[in-house]
Amino acid sequence: MPETAKNPSGVNKTERFSGVRDEVKAMKEQRLREIKIKKIAVLKEKQKYIEENLIYHFNLDPPVYFEGRPLRANPIQGELLTGWRDPENEVFTFTGGNRIGKTTIGTIIIIAVMFGKWPWSNERIHFNHNKPRKIRYVGQDWEKHIKAVTIPALEKWWPKTRKVKKKKNNQGIDALWTDEATGSTLEIMSNEQKSTMHEGWDGDLVIYDEPPKRDIRVANARGCVDRLGRELFTMTLLSEAWVDQEVIKARNKDGTPDRSVFNVHGAIDVNVGYGITQEGVDQFAKKLNEDEKDARLKGIPSYMSGLIYNEFSRSTHLIDRFEIPMDWMVDVAIDVHPVKPQAILFRATAPNNEQFVFDEIFHNGDGKWIAEQIVKKKLDGHLRINKIIIDPLAKGDSNNDHTTFDTIDIVLSRHGMVLDTATKDKDSGIRGVKGRLKTPNGGTGLYFFRDLYRTILEIEGFMVDPKTGKPQKTMDDMMENLYRLELIGTEWEPPDEEYDDVDDYSQPQSCTGY
Repeated sequence: MPETAKNPSGVNKTERFSGVRDEVKAMKEQRLREIKIKKIAVLKEKQKYIEENLIYHFNLDPPVYFEGRPLRANPIQGELLTGWRDPENEVFTFTGGNRIGKTTIGTIIIIAVMFGKWPWSNERIHFNHNKPRKIRYVGQDWEKHIKAVTIPALEKWWPKTRKVKKKKNNQGIDALWTDEATGSTLEIMSNEQKSTMHEGWDGDLVIYDEPPKRDIRVANARGCVDRLGRELFTMTLLSEAWVDQEVIKARNKDGTPDRSVFNVHGAIDVNVGYGITQEGVDQFAKKLNEDEKDARLKGIPSYMSGLIYNEFSRSTHLIDRFEIPMDWMVDVAIDVHPVKPQAILFRATAPNNEQFVFDEIFHNGDGKWIAEQIVKKKLDGHLRINKIIIDPLAKGDSNNDHTTFDTIDIVLSRHGMVLDTATKDKDSGIRGVKGRLKTPNGGTGLYFFRDLYRTILEIEGFMVDPKTGKPQKTMDDMMENLYRLELIGTEWEPPDEEYDDVDDYSQPQSCTGY
């Protein structure tokens, strides 16, 4: 029978087999499509679950990816979380450029503290009690910051599988959150509110998203006392210079760093690959001028451009206290006030003409008290007093026919010391101090004992008033003394023979070698 002959059914064998193959192929393709659809559905369901419960998938190892990025802490967020595990740390700062993940890490810590554990690992967080946690969040303003940034971040990271009660405030914002499982609460407030609105609260944590006003911080920090609560500052320091001076650079009364403060700092590129792209950073940078780049990309506080003594550095200019040798020349400057504390600054000049600001007095007292303090310092320290100067305004007041100048001078003269009026050429004095802080050869000729609390506080915050272009007139008492001491122009000279009543004053000093 010919190959082309048809079978009794009239269908060619080749055609019949080809049809079967096509049918099988179609069935396989259909099955694959169904499997693919199921996989996509499962993947979408998984992605939806991750999206609705991001915080449970944060910081896992290996990392979970969401929207093409790993759900894990960037390097400086990781530093903050590590520091949080140390119960000795009480104040935390997370600073730097824009877009470093400040709001994200702040939100994650809020939720974790409310839960009492890190949600992704169930590791418990240390507290000093077993009560529900109380947290307060302080944003900048209700509309542009809290409503537009804070609330969306909380909604994004709060897990949908966990019930939470929300209560709106007068602005229609969900300002009170209560975790139903633990009873922990989050109260949201604004930096625009009066500080009195922040009083009368106690809690476990206060978070400031961007720098708060100082009185707002004081009111909230007071509420952390009862529970030994913590503070977290997440911010780009564009203003509020006091945060840098009093929080980030916090010191104990002896001048040593406050070890309960944990600082983390980073530039904008630390978040590349975690929440932003390098292309996005580059686009943002094109829109900034050079001053803005320092603040917004690197996180260098913009207010620092107005610092007068920007040459000052703790690592360079602060030294440990030592006994001033008796042949060093000591100058004293007095800035008097009728109501405020009196400011007295002591500076010693060494044989090589390096200068050391070694003592300060900042306390209330009258003219007689001022003189007695100087006499006491001289006798106790066996100081070789060179000059004592005072604000010329001290000659302008009078009490019982004696000015403040007269009262101080009478007491000092009994101990062989003479009081002079200070020169008030502030511009020249400031230039002179700057020249000592950083000499032409790159060194320094001026040092400060690190326990001079008031003086260091002032020199780190002594700024140009942007309205007048001149040095500010607040927190400047020791700075007035400092520039006036510079105008004396002291250069070391050996003591007269009649002063030399101690045989060994010229022996080398153990700390300096002079």
